[in-house]
Amino acid sequence: MTTAEAATSAAEQWDVFISYAREDYIQAKDLLDALSECVTTAGGAPRIYLDVSRTGTPGGADWQSFLEEALPRSRYIVALYSQTYFDKPVCQWELHEAYKLNTPEGGRLIPVLIDPGAAKKVPYVVNRINWIPTSRPHWIDEVRGALQLRVAETRPSLRFDTPVTGAVAGHTLPPLTVTGSAPDGTPLSSPGSTVTLAAEPPSAGLTGTLGAPVTRGSAVFGDLAFRTATAEVRLVATAPGCEPAMTPLFPVRAPDEQPSWDKGDRPVLPAPGHPVFFPDGRALAVRDGRTLTVLTAAYEAAGTAELRERPRLWARGQHCLAVADWSGRVVLAAPDGRVRTVDLPAPRGERFNVPGALSFDGDKLYLGMWGGAVWSLSLDAEEPERVLEHRAGVQVLAADGQGLLVGGLDGRLTEYTGGRAGAEHTLEPLLLAVARVRGFALVVGEHRIHRLDSAGGRLLQVTQPVTAITGTLPGDELTAIVDAEGQGVSFDAELAVRVGFHTVPGARPVGSGRGGRLLVLEYPDGSHALVRDGRTTYVSGHPMTVSPDGSRAAVSDGQRLLILPTEELGGGGRAAPEVDGSTDPGEGRHS
Repeated sequence: MTTAEAATSAAEQWDVFISYAREDYIQAKDLLDALSECVTTAGGAPRIYLDVSRTGTPGGADWQSFLEEALPRSRYIVALYSQTYFDKPVCQWELHEAYKLNTPEGGRLIPVLIDPGAAKKVPYVVNRINWIPTSRPHWIDEVRGALQLRVAETRPSLRFDTPVTGAVAGHTLPPLTVTGSAPDGTPLSSPGSTVTLAAEPPSAGLTGTLGAPVTRGSAVFGDLAFRTATAEVRLVATAPGCEPAMTPLFPVRAPDEQPSWDKGDRPVLPAPGHPVFFPDGRALAVRDGRTLTVLTAAYEAAGTAELRERPRLWARGQHCLAVADWSGRVVLAAPDGRVRTVDLPAPRGERFNVPGALSFDGDKLYLGMWGGAVWSLSLDAEEPERVLEHRAGVQVLAADGQGLLVGGLDGRLTEYTGGRAGAEHTLEPLLLAVARVRGFALVVGEHRIHRLDSAGGRLLQVTQPVTAITGTLPGDELTAIVDAEGQGVSFDAELAVRVGFHTVPGARPVGSGRGGRLLVLEYPDGSHALVRDGRTTYVSGHPMTVSPDGSRAAVSDGQRLLILPTEELGGGGRAAPEVDGSTDPGEGRHS
């Protein structure tokens, strides 16, 4: 193979590109099915582009831009000539692009005449390229020969490398590997091949990434789960040109409602409601309706406070915990039971006083309001202090010893030092969260993630890896975001995605530990799940939370709280590593 041929081969993604009019889809699909039964000269399954097939244009992609890239990356282009084909502008464009790509010696454009009446409509520029009429008895053999494909005597086969065991509804399965091999036992070597999984019966509700590329002969599925318990289910793996594979029947059992409550070394607290750990990872605040109760490290009730409305924001400081409701009432609590309740005044003439963001500097709490006021509050101060007025209103807020970062309702991020506005950065209209991580300020927007270098003032912006975000949880190591379909990722300060996961559509992150490697998700039905390094390992029908260091969990049965090690909620009993710093990964989160 020459250097030029090697470069051409490396740039190719498809063996065959099928160009057709939408009215001729049945003929195009029949051709796709016939060619998928073949193998290439290398013995692999052919890669065939058909726009509406699973090997065609990806969902959400710009179809015209994708076509412009797909045509030159196809080894052969088959044009299905019909009278309708020559009436379609897109088909004409594809045909002329294919003609331009045709080499002087020919052979890249393979016309197939599926309608004899279309012969008189063939444009002059391509009229000299011989077509293959489907009226000939063995026309499909001619097409295969022109495409350098042959009928496979025995097709490559797929197999599941390990059986599926211990499946629990709502829990992520261990990574599952599907391997393909040719009849002689060599690994499937067709680049670009995709293995697709399905469940039988479909009512089991298989979720996750159901199509995975083949790399070195195997496809790995890392985020599969079943939505419902099922007595018998099997997985079926398929790939173009391959014999499918299926697992033996296995059960998907319902999740255990609770871990064991009767071990003597586990505290059981008569405290119904939603638990939240203080920064020390031992004391708890429990919200039951609008009542907030502080339970000390000895699990004794030591202080209470009342919210006016449902909570909107939570934040952790060095020692303290804060919650703000939709009315502008703020509760600041310490692990020893000290509680302070403050009703922040609404702007003159305004009925609503909605907090936009919370952020701690040590144990001093800063509150930014939609109306633009930024207040500071601590357990020791006599009155809240109004530290500045941000006229554009406050969506997100980050505080530290150097100053404040305020993201306004106009989508701009402003740096404040000593109450004076400094540098300003234009981001985007909807800002969801901000956190300071390793010398950077990370701002999660609706469409992009923005990283501001606190020292150099440089701003880096990248497109969100997921869309239609329903929840975000900034962390001191990893920041998690989840979209409406349940696809989630966790990324670090370098904006690199470290963990990907799939969960229930509509789920949102409400708590985290171990720097963001442990996540607590709340499902739309009110149940909660623990996600460990991208895998759902425990689901509870009631509220739960984890300590900031990830060592403890508080799980509710609706009436009581059980305190236990998080390792007992799945994950193989690994010890949680220490996490430096005291800033809570959930600081400033929306509830």
